[in-house]
Amino acid sequence: MQDARNLFDSMPERTLISWTILMSGYAKHGLTKEALALFKEMLCVDKTVRPDPFVYAVVLRSCGEMRELGFGKGVHGQVLKKGEAFLDGFLENSLVNMYSSCGVLEDAVSIFDGIEKPGLVAWSSLLSAYVKHGLEKEGLYVFLDMVFKGIELDAFVFSMVIKACSNLEDLNLGIQVHCLMVKKGFGKWCCLFLDNSLMDFYAKCKDLKGLRRVFDQLHEKDLVSWNTLISGYVHNFYYIEALRIFRVLMHEVRYCDDFTIASILKAVSGLHDKDYGRQVHGYIIRTGLVSNNYAMCSLLDMYIECIEHESSDRWEKLPLKLYIGLERGESSGFIIASMLKWSSMLSNLDTGRLFHSLAKKLAVDSDPYVLSALIDMYSKCGMPKAALRVFERAEDPGIAAWSALISGLSWNGWFVEALTCFQKMLFNGIEANEFTFTSVILASMALGDLRKGRELHCKILKTCYASNVSVVNTLINLYSELSDHQQALRLCSLIPDAEISWNLLIQACLKANDYEMIHKILRRIQSCSGYIEPISVCDIFSSCTSPVLLHMGMQAQAYMTKRGLLSHSTTNSGLIRMYSGCGQIAEADLAFESMPGKSSLSWTSIISAKVEHGHPSEALALFNDMRRRNKLVDSSTLKSVLKACGLMGRVDEAHSLLMSMEVVYGVKPSEEHYSCIVEAFACAGMLEEVENFIDEITPDKVGQTIWRALLSSARIIGNMDMAKFALEKLLELDPSDCFANLLLEKVMVVFGKWKHPSQSVVRTKTIGPNSSQIQVQNKIYEFLSNQNPTEEVFSKLAELERDMEELGYVADRNHLLHDAEEEEYDGAGLAHTEMKAIAFGLISMPSGAPITVIKSVRMCGGCHSACKFMSTFVDRELVVRDTCTFHHFREGKCSCRDSW
Repeated sequence: MQDARNLFDSMPERTLISWTILMSGYAKHGLTKEALALFKEMLCVDKTVRPDPFVYAVVLRSCGEMRELGFGKGVHGQVLKKGEAFLDGFLENSLVNMYSSCGVLEDAVSIFDGIEKPGLVAWSSLLSAYVKHGLEKEGLYVFLDMVFKGIELDAFVFSMVIKACSNLEDLNLGIQVHCLMVKKGFGKWCCLFLDNSLMDFYAKCKDLKGLRRVFDQLHEKDLVSWNTLISGYVHNFYYIEALRIFRVLMHEVRYCDDFTIASILKAVSGLHDKDYGRQVHGYIIRTGLVSNNYAMCSLLDMYIECIEHESSDRWEKLPLKLYIGLERGESSGFIIASMLKWSSMLSNLDTGRLFHSLAKKLAVDSDPYVLSALIDMYSKCGMPKAALRVFERAEDPGIAAWSALISGLSWNGWFVEALTCFQKMLFNGIEANEFTFTSVILASMALGDLRKGRELHCKILKTCYASNVSVVNTLINLYSELSDHQQALRLCSLIPDAEISWNLLIQACLKANDYEMIHKILRRIQSCSGYIEPISVCDIFSSCTSPVLLHMGMQAQAYMTKRGLLSHSTTNSGLIRMYSGCGQIAEADLAFESMPGKSSLSWTSIISAKVEHGHPSEALALFNDMRRRNKLVDSSTLKSVLKACGLMGRVDEAHSLLMSMEVVYGVKPSEEHYSCIVEAFACAGMLEEVENFIDEITPDKVGQTIWRALLSSARIIGNMDMAKFALEKLLELDPSDCFANLLLEKVMVVFGKWKHPSQSVVRTKTIGPNSSQIQVQNKIYEFLSNQNPTEEVFSKLAELERDMEELGYVADRNHLLHDAEEEEYDGAGLAHTEMKAIAFGLISMPSGAPITVIKSVRMCGGCHSACKFMSTFVDRELVVRDTCTFHHFREGKCSCRDSW
């Protein structure tokens, strides 16, 4: 072009043609700045030359490429002055292209709509502008119009449409476009640029088979093709496959560029394979890529990521050594930003300050990457005030700096300040991005401010981040933590199932006791193979700890086994608790015995299960085995062991364990531990020792748990004086306790000290309804106390009552202290809900199959005696789970040993 300019300058006379040829040449070779300067020179120097539509079109296209909107509008003004007749199709297309390239879509659309027959350039410009500015759907509508109106399509149009499908991750639409390309003659071997765009599309849509199919069909592969293939696998976390393809590339092509290196180093970071990273480092040195900032930044980031994952003294100083060892005279902003990231990761304030000084010296401290890295470094080093000073000194901080500051303030617990900073950012006209939104949502969550969180949600709905995976998952976290799990569930429809944070949803539903929803979530996880953590698997099992949910729990176990999620000790402990809660102690035993490595949590779970199901001697044997294996004993373990000692009457052993637990096991006794000793003393009839023991406990440890334990013991041994004392203490702490009031009335009637006994009868009969549930053929049936049973159940109850009377059963009425939570009745004791459920089970379940019932209140003494007697002739085990414990009735005995 310089020779052309010299020739132009030597011309004695210049015509419009000569001006146009040189100007067009500049534009064609990308020298748009020179093209605009030549246009200005033409207007100023040669007044006789009048630009024609072609010259204006060349200038407008140059304005578009340089984003010179002001200059372009001036040229547009000159064109308008010449009248409509001056406009031709080429000039109109150039106007659309200029406004589209400058991002002024309204003006571009306005001009486009005024063109009678817009050409391919105008259509392409409008489509490209929509896609480049994040309006992919609008761009696709333009493409559909082109197809319907018969506009001839070219490779550029198809590339933009494929990019739109890629950005939207719309695989189905992209495949349809691919089919249209083939139909229009843009199939394989036609255009390598287009094939590379297709590969990128399939990678972004997670269709690696499609990506590989396009690559394998390429007649000719350039380095862009290989880079697209490798980055596609890296993008989808197939790091090992990406490294394999890289080895093939180096074997066949024998060279790569900085983009290849960046992708491979990202794969190495994902695998945390420092040794492979060092091999890539060696290649960078051998090929001279040490002078490439992009490659060096990727290398630094790789070492930093690997150090962050597995820190050691050997590796921690490597990034600094690498930086010092770089043999070049300057450091870029990218390099310094990487080093600042390393400093923040190690909380190394001194090194961070060193690079801050270097950034100032090199005048790159105002670089957006460096500025945000500085703010992040000071924040991570616990100096939010220094981060604020860096931010305040910046002349025009962009969104990256604002995001770093807001995140840093939240990191240091300055949640209110983070929210205030966010408001200032919006006031200054800075649009928030996904990182800003996630930071302020987390700040709102930390403050427990649901209202503020909802305000942020409303702001997000007005932006393009309403379906952003990171933002939506953070909102799910917010609503889950702040007890609005229904709203969290509604947000799931905004993002693909594979991207949903299932762990947060499961925890939220468990917190809200919404077990049915947890089971629905599990079915969705099964359908999409969603990722769940071991703690969430444990939560799923916890949602099935009810006899009526045993079938659901077994389905969950089968799925977790198939996914290989039962190898973790946490999940196995959850499985033990699930089977224990479902009354299946044998299955809980099997789950424990089949564990390859038994953790302390697993030992604690099985010991607790043994105690709950009336096997205290086995629980103590397990505890001794646990100690021999040097497993960690915690508060829950000791609570179960103390209960087991109490059930077996080993009072001295229980008391000795309580006195030594802080010294031997490092566990300070709590009110629950003291209550176990109270039960042990009381059940052994050592009433004086109980009184002395309670007096010795510090006042802050004597609460409702202690007095309920004493009341429970009084129920078991039938001691009215002890019950009266315990009830009075309970009512001192909580005068509104309904059942304590009712039971105290009954006790006072026995003592003859209740002035109006009739009041006791009236109030007892006004207790709210309770229920019992039973599962038959995977369906749950519920029986309410205020509903009459079906005729079939009623007939079965009558039959049972007759059989019991014929066998000599006499109803036991000596259970006053157990009957406060049930309505009074007459007869053999078959009127309560658990008896209705048992009768239904006898009718509906196969002969010999155990019957398991879950009851919403404590089982009364009459029903307990009736179930013991019934178990002698119904030829099956009867299991009732009430609010106290499991009752396994076999051969006239109960696993609770009449202690409930």
